[in-house]
Amino acid sequence: MFVMLRPQIDVTPSTALLDVPVHIALSGFAPHQLITLHATLQDGLPGGEMSASSHAIFQADENGNVDLVSQAPLFGTYEGIDPMGLFWSMHVQTLRFYSPYSLDAFEFAPRSTEIHLTAEVHEKEVARACVTRIFVSPEVSIEKIRDDGLVGQYFCDPHAEPRPAILVLGGSEGGIGSSSQFAALFASHGYPALALAYFQCDALPDDIRHIPLEYIQNAIRWLKAQPQVHPEKIAVFGRSKGAELALVIGSVDPEIRAVIASSPSSTVCIGCSKASADSDIFSPHSSWTFRGEPLPYVPWTEAQAREAEERLQAGQRIDDIHAETWKACEWLEEATIPVERINGPILLLSSDDDHWWPAAEHCDRMVERLQEKDFPHRVVHLRYENTGHMIRFPYVPTTRTRLNGGTAKNNAYACEHSWREVLQFLESVFSA
Repeated sequence: MFVMLRPQIDVTPSTALLDVPVHIALSGFAPHQLITLHATLQDGLPGGEMSASSHAIFQADENGNVDLVSQAPLFGTYEGIDPMGLFWSMHVQTLRFYSPYSLDAFEFAPRSTEIHLTAEVHEKEVARACVTRIFVSPEVSIEKIRDDGLVGQYFCDPHAEPRPAILVLGGSEGGIGSSSQFAALFASHGYPALALAYFQCDALPDDIRHIPLEYIQNAIRWLKAQPQVHPEKIAVFGRSKGAELALVIGSVDPEIRAVIASSPSSTVCIGCSKASADSDIFSPHSSWTFRGEPLPYVPWTEAQAREAEERLQAGQRIDDIHAETWKACEWLEEATIPVERINGPILLLSSDDDHWWPAAEHCDRMVERLQEKDFPHRVVHLRYENTGHMIRFPYVPTTRTRLNGGTAKNNAYACEHSWREVLQFLESVFSA
């Protein structure tokens, strides 16, 4: 009896928030048949452009089925059993934000994207499916904020009861783009979130140069005043340079009840080494000021600053330069962030192959300091091995390791594990 094969790709759920894993299964193929499964992504960045693709070759079982939950590919862009391997192992062809330095021009769109799956046998397409990945939940509204000199985007469910809220601070990339991605996901999990630009956007400073902490405090006051926000439950999330800022502002403002710092520094670091964006004259500055005075910071020599710039242009790591300046600093205690003054629990995320600065060492130092100071709140340090600087949220491509470090697989694990821990940390902190 002749049986007509009807190959198909089943995806569950076919539509879900970006950080939700999916189950991919193939059926209707010939027993033991070789199948190439492709994944392609277009329009994969809200407020920008990202295209990427991946593939994996599987052999069907005796029933003509493949299940990515239990089966590893024979070859492909990832190895081993990994249900979401096709997602994080994508090779990125294009990646850029549109107008992240102008609040008026920057739009958080699209709100979702599609990943197209195609199955090929003998280089002929025999099945296809589409997976919709949601960047921000439908009930979340997005508002551009310019009150009191602030430059930011506010993500919230306007009809929700007051909830714990999160101030989101991006890193040295500047602008409003990356912080908006995190704020959108936080809001999609029920946390009103303000993505705050603090330099290189509109009339803000053109570099990380003497940024007033009062500007961040104004943002906290604004956030507390929103009807969707519980005013006594404010957390700050920052990554990279924004993680340094999150720890600094947490140490001076008791209104902040929790700090999450991803790839941080334990000290105030140099902000920039030039007097202005169009100057070549060496003129180092502290990153932050408070009450009109620059905070003590770890200085760099002109030679170190120029070497770092040359390395970055060549795509080379600079974490050893940061380590040198940190260890040579004659006023390290004055430049150290007094994290023991933070009025709530702290979650630290670090990696031991961070190419930007030695974040793992910084986090170890902060944990030791907090223990010595008898810090009364919970402290969690999650340190990831063979992982680079870009610890983000899960199921996005992690293959761009140049200048960041780690391996794509380990980076993907760190993104997935740390994001679950971030959400659990927030739940535990604010559940009372």
